[in-house]
Amino acid sequence: MLKKINCHQDTKTPSPDSYRDTKRLFIIIYSWCNFVPLPAGRQVCGGGKKRLFRGNQGILNIKTGLALFFLSFTSISFSQNSTPCDLKFVYHLVNAGDIEEVIYLLDSTNCYSEPSNDSLNYLRGWSLYSLKRLVPSSESFIKVKPGSEFYLKSHFFAVYNYTYTANFSEALETLSKIEFNSEKLNSVKNFELSGIYLLQGQKKNFEDYFSKINRSYYEISESAENLQKISADLYKHKIKSPVIAGLLSAIIPGSGKFYAGKRGEAISAFIANAGLGLVTWENYRKSGLKSFRTLAFGSAFMFSYAANIYGAVITVNMMETEYKENVKNSILFNLHIPLRNSFDK
Repeated sequence: MLKKINCHQDTKTPSPDSYRDTKRLFIIIYSWCNFVPLPAGRQVCGGGKKRLFRGNQGILNIKTGLALFFLSFTSISFSQNSTPCDLKFVYHLVNAGDIEEVIYLLDSTNCYSEPSNDSLNYLRGWSLYSLKRLVPSSESFIKVKPGSEFYLKSHFFAVYNYTYTANFSEALETLSKIEFNSEKLNSVKNFELSGIYLLQGQKKNFEDYFSKINRSYYEISESAENLQKISADLYKHKIKSPVIAGLLSAIIPGSGKFYAGKRGEAISAFIANAGLGLVTWENYRKSGLKSFRTLAFGSAFMFSYAANIYGAVITVNMMETEYKENVKNSILFNLHIPLRNSFDK
């Protein structure tokens, strides 16, 4: 009699991480096959177009074959951090938009033992910045040394990352240590400082540094004008108190919403509460306190009255939170533009 075999008995399911790493490794090798030139000056892939390579064999087959061939030999070395570092290939991946693969490659090779550490720290920082992983991005940017061609860009963007994550003390310290000899960059520095102080609500420091900006530089001019408008609106803004809104609604139902600027809601709240109050009083006068109708309308009135107070408090609180968030995002957006204009050329 044949013995029944359980095909799944000793099978081990690969982890999601191993699937993900294998996929990334395949993408890297596949990109390498596009990147490395073939004999006779031909490339496996040029500009994304399929070409023939000395015969009728399709480039796609060569590319895939090379990828699978090298995958079998490189997976072990990647896991052991022994793959050699190729800076040009890292640049190729960045330009191709394979940002996740850049991070994986840098973490899986011995790139950081190379003399090109500054370039690699910049590439890692920029890749993490592109993925909006700003804290580790700053850690890589800040490692770039003054002698590097990427020093200024890395440190200015590290300042922006610190500012975006509300780490203002680190942003100010980093900005104070940046070394340069350029009037334009000095204006960019003063612009960033004024934005940081505006985010912190320090009006005097904002005005001091903003006055030092040379707005004739096109990299700064538009953003400086926007920042000035934002600051003017911010200082004119009258902060509304949720406590005052609640007290007003307790005295006159709907008045808290009116204080918040919601006039339509204020009128509706007043009519609803006044109507329920009058009906409750009428039933109390005719049927007494223990009447079912009096109790029912009285309960409805109390609920509406409490909701009117709570609604006014929440409305004002949400309005102020939304206003502050919009101002913060507008400032951060305008702090970002001069950096892009100055360094992304």
